[in-house]
Amino acid sequence: MMEAVDRGCEATAMPVPPSANLPETLYRAHVLACDQPDKNFTFDFMSDYLTMMDVLAKSVAHELDRACGITPLQYRAMVRLLDVDEAAAGSLAHDLGVGASTVSTAVSKLACRGLLVRSESLSDMRAVHLALSDAGRTVVERADAAVFAIMQEYWGSLTSEQFEAASRSSLSAVERHSHPRIEGGMLRLDTALVDTVMISRMLTARALQAHGLATSDFRVMLALRVMGGSDTSATIARFLFLNSSDITSCLKNLEARSFITRSRSDANRRVRSVALTEAGQRELTRLMPVVFDALHETCHSDDELIRTHISAARDLVARRRQRSDF
Repeated sequence: MMEAVDRGCEATAMPVPPSANLPETLYRAHVLACDQPDKNFTFDFMSDYLTMMDVLAKSVAHELDRACGITPLQYRAMVRLLDVDEAAAGSLAHDLGVGASTVSTAVSKLACRGLLVRSESLSDMRAVHLALSDAGRTVVERADAAVFAIMQEYWGSLTSEQFEAASRSSLSAVERHSHPRIEGGMLRLDTALVDTVMISRMLTARALQAHGLATSDFRVMLALRVMGGSDTSATIARFLFLNSSDITSCLKNLEARSFITRSRSDANRRVRSVALTEAGQRELTRLMPVVFDALHETCHSDDELIRTHISAARDLVARRRQRSDF
C-alpha cells in the first residue's frame, strides 16, 4: 500500500468561451492569441502536455495488461467496487464518466474471468448489480502494485514543486469528477493520478469529438505546427512517440477535411511529405482554447499550477526524446 504523501483568423475562428465556472487564467489568454508571433510557444506546451498524458496513459495500460491482463477502465471500475458490497452498473458508468455500453463490455470480461459477480436487482429486474469477488480483490492488489511502480518512477522524475502540483491537481480532479480512494484515512495518490490522466484524456477527446476530430488528429496537427508546417509521416509519428501505423487514420481524416496535404517527394517517390494547409492552421488555432479548456476542466488549476504542469510536461518529453536520440 502506498504511504501517505504530505509534500507539502475568420469568423469561424472566434474565441471559444471557457467552460462554466472555469477560472480565467493568463495562460488561456495566451492560448486565445496563439496565432500571434509572441504567443507561438503555446503550441509547444500544448503538444508536450498532451504527449505527457498519452505517455502516462500508455504506461499504465501496458503495465496493467502485463501484470493482470486488465485495462485501465477495468482497473478503475474494480477500485470503485472495493469498499461497497455491490454497485449498480449504471452508477458505475456515471462515476467513471463513460457510457453504459462501455462499462458493460468492460465488466462482462471481468465477470467471465470470475473477478466480478453480477446479480439482478431485487427491486428492478432490469438493473444489474456488480460486486468484486475474492479473485477480483487479489487482482486489484496486483494492479495496485503495477500502478504504484509506474507512478513512483514518474514522481521520482519531478521536482518537489512539480510533485506538489501533481498531488494538488489529482486531488482536485477526483473530487470534481470521480471519488477519492481513501485507505487508512489517507488518499491513495497513485490511484488518483491514474484517474486524473484518464479524466483529462476523456474530457479532451469529448471536446474534440464535437468538432469531428480525435485527440490523435489534433496532436498530428500540433506536431506539424511545432515542426514548421510540413514533414514526413514517420517523423511526425516519432515526434509523438508513436508508430507510423498509429497515425495512418489521422492523416486520412485530416486530408479528407483539407487540413493537410500529402505529396510525393521529388527526391524519393516512396516518401510522402505531409503539410498543414491554411485551413488546417485556422482550425488548429480555433481549437486550441477548446482543448485548453478541456484540460483545465480536469482540476481547475490556477496560473501557478498550470505553469508547473507545463514545466513537468516539457521535462518529461525532453527526457524521452533524449533517451530516444530524437
